[in-house]
Amino acid sequence: MICHKKIGLKFIVLVDEKRKVMNIKWIFKKMLLPIIFAIVAFFLVSHDQFLYEAPVGKITVAKTVSSHEVSDDFQNKDRQVTQELSIKVLNTKGAEPGNLNLKNTTTLSQTTGKIYRVGQQVILKKISGNYQIVTLKRDALIVGLLVLFIGFVISFERFRASIFLFLSLVLNLLYFVIVIALNVEFNPPVILLFGILSVIFAASSLLFVLGPTKQMLYTFITTVLTTALTFSIVLFVLKMTGNSGIHFEYLDYVTQNPSEFFFVGTMISVLGAIMDGTGDIVAGLFGMARQNKLNKINMVRKDYIKSGISIGQELIGTLTNVLFMIFMAETLPMTLLLLRNGNSWSYIATVGLNLGLLQTIISAIGIVLAVPITAVFTSFALTRSHQGKESSL
Repeated sequence: MICHKKIGLKFIVLVDEKRKVMNIKWIFKKMLLPIIFAIVAFFLVSHDQFLYEAPVGKITVAKTVSSHEVSDDFQNKDRQVTQELSIKVLNTKGAEPGNLNLKNTTTLSQTTGKIYRVGQQVILKKISGNYQIVTLKRDALIVGLLVLFIGFVISFERFRASIFLFLSLVLNLLYFVIVIALNVEFNPPVILLFGILSVIFAASSLLFVLGPTKQMLYTFITTVLTTALTFSIVLFVLKMTGNSGIHFEYLDYVTQNPSEFFFVGTMISVLGAIMDGTGDIVAGLFGMARQNKLNKINMVRKDYIKSGISIGQELIGTLTNVLFMIFMAETLPMTLLLLRNGNSWSYIATVGLNLGLLQTIISAIGIVLAVPITAVFTSFALTRSHQGKESSL
């Protein structure tokens, strides 16, 4: 009896040790390995100065020589800082100097410049015989984060699905660049051009992520239908109200009709929000259809519609809050800047918040409309498909 107990205890210990080894392997493979690759990529790109035509330097000394308080007409206080920088040039040959001494004057808030630290790499430019800092050399950080992102996706997602996801992102970027080039070169109707781009975005993304399946087709159709209906309603309302209270002229850096470019940007953002919602609803209904077939629950069209709307109701609050948080994050810097320069809230609402809030509202309308459209369309399609199969049998 004692012997059996000892054997049982040894077996439990061996199982526990095996689980610990498996956990360590899982942590190393899924978590540590992507981090190691990202660190290696960061290190390699940090030493790619020989690839740059512009001079690249490394700050070896950053000494603050003066610092005093400054204020403006609205009593906003800041500190003006002057630094003496010693920069070692890393990629120049021949007549170029090996070390440079520069002065850097900026504010502590860094609104008009940057406070530099020892070890940072900078890109330089020679102007009127003197070197000036153009910007920080950020490629190592960007490549490191990109490798980390790719590593985590491959670790926690199937390899095939990861490849298709990255291919989809690359193709969407390529489509975007091509459309921008066409707009600059030929100046076609902007709404039509970017409307076609939005449809291509949706089709390409869903095809690579979901594959050529009925689920992909239903998600694509409901996404396009909801986007078209959303913009039809919004354009009708704006037409009837004469764009009252909407100030498209405050759109930044636009050289063509600002209202067209506002709707182009809104179209792409609304498409993404709607596709997120429709994809979840369609996936949920397809899961229910599989369970219906396996367990012979005999769900009817009405059951599918109720289930789809129930799934959508769970998504509306989350997606709408995400959109509003993105809007707040985008407008926060400009809102604070306008407030600190003596502007009233009514002026800020007109200049800084007007178009962003309208874009958020349009996206929220699209998310709400996506629920009944997706639930009804997918339910009709699924039940019709089931009836077709039963009749064929």
